[in-house]
Amino acid sequence: MKKLTIDGQRIVNEDGEQVILSGINLVCKNKSLGYVEPCDVSLFQWFQEQGFNVIRLGLIWDGVEPEPGIYDDVYLSRIKQQIRWAEQHHLYVFLDMHQDLYSQLYGDGAPAWATLTDDLPHIVGDMWSDAYLKSPAVNRALDHFWQNTPAADGIGLQDHYEAMWRHVAAFFADCPNVIGYDMMNEPYPGTSGQQVFGAMIAAYAETVMGMNEVDMEQIAVLWFDDEKKQEILQGMADMDIYRVLMDSAEQASQAFDRDILTPFFNKIAAAVRSVDSDGFLMLETSYFTNMGVESGIELVQNPDGTIAQHQVYAPHGYDLVVDTDHYEIYNQERVNFIFSTHRKVQTRLSTPVLIGEWGAFNAHPATYELAKAVNSIFEQYLWSNTFWCWYDGFKDTPFVKALRRGFPHTTGGVLIGYHYDYDTEIVKVEYIPSGGETRIYHPRAALLTAEDVRISGAASYQIELHPYPNTESGWIAVRAEKGEGLVTIIVGTSISNLINSEVRY
Repeated sequence: MKKLTIDGQRIVNEDGEQVILSGINLVCKNKSLGYVEPCDVSLFQWFQEQGFNVIRLGLIWDGVEPEPGIYDDVYLSRIKQQIRWAEQHHLYVFLDMHQDLYSQLYGDGAPAWATLTDDLPHIVGDMWSDAYLKSPAVNRALDHFWQNTPAADGIGLQDHYEAMWRHVAAFFADCPNVIGYDMMNEPYPGTSGQQVFGAMIAAYAETVMGMNEVDMEQIAVLWFDDEKKQEILQGMADMDIYRVLMDSAEQASQAFDRDILTPFFNKIAAAVRSVDSDGFLMLETSYFTNMGVESGIELVQNPDGTIAQHQVYAPHGYDLVVDTDHYEIYNQERVNFIFSTHRKVQTRLSTPVLIGEWGAFNAHPATYELAKAVNSIFEQYLWSNTFWCWYDGFKDTPFVKALRRGFPHTTGGVLIGYHYDYDTEIVKVEYIPSGGETRIYHPRAALLTAEDVRISGAASYQIELHPYPNTESGWIAVRAEKGEGLVTIIVGTSISNLINSEVRY
């Protein structure tokens, strides 16, 4: 597989062809399964046939380092087998050190020996994520991690985490399709997260409820009541109000990003860089940025203070109804706002973007249109993404049809814009050619002929069709002569209906 690198805000391969990565999360949080999704090579073949070209592959700290300083290479070997299967089907992989509620004691992530709670109680809510706001044990454990409190062996928790990442990077160094390192999933601030949540609650009480004196406990109780929470979410459908709430939390959230998270990433990146000098450093953002609070994350610096190369901004984005069945109050305007906020951070950092998580849909019929709408955002911004996430029954969901879309895996030049029309199954790509190859995935490639590929703006070009065996999908390769003008490629069996349409970007 071609090596990937960074060129400004674009991901490119070793031949200089621009790359759009689109794929899926594969993360097993189940300790009884050894933290490895039970599957075989056929799953990765299916991923390829859907047009996916990247996997965000989950690791669990408890699986990697079950005892202090003792690494389970049998576990890592099982993960490596999946990486090899991915390589066989031309799928890139980036490694995600996953956690939810910090520890395997409460969700997944840290081993028990790295979970220091000072014997505080753990409190759960109706939704799993409520424990971030309600559980003293979870927050104290996170506080100890961010403070690098020594574990029982006298070595700091972050120091253990750093050494663990160094071991992981070395273990997978012989996997050419491993392109990057997602250093921690959705980092949560710990106790200081109450300041972020509290700022939102205070702003809501003042803006929506007209309360001059805010009873924080009273408002928080409403948030944790499922019926009352839906009323609050409906109130947050007014985007003028929602912006006020997100802005109110910005100062406290960005303080964590700037003062705690960025130095932490510097530390972990140095460990990874001691093994891999040019793998992508995936800059995740703190938990609250999933909602649209603007991240204050800074670029990773090397120990000498210079900016590290090959960084990718990798935030997540979910509407507030995520993990519920309340699709009747799903708000696309909120989703648009979340991703437009990530766009602002991308502009500041000047890096490529790969949205590490989005979706988390169930089998509700509405999810097909919702997935289409999010994909249109990725088209507009020319972003890469990995959908959350694979699970049993995934193939039978309504939204899976929206993930199977035409798009350019690689562009032989500078990609200007592209669009896939779900109704006509036509994909249109516009770019400035540099002489490289453009590979366009199409879900009906096996049904296409050369007559179904129209090219304008190129003095000369070559077309090749590459259907995958025993399925309708595949890809189309186009080589256009290098030039300064715009080249347009339109692919589909109903081209006449879309020849004069404009690419939406």
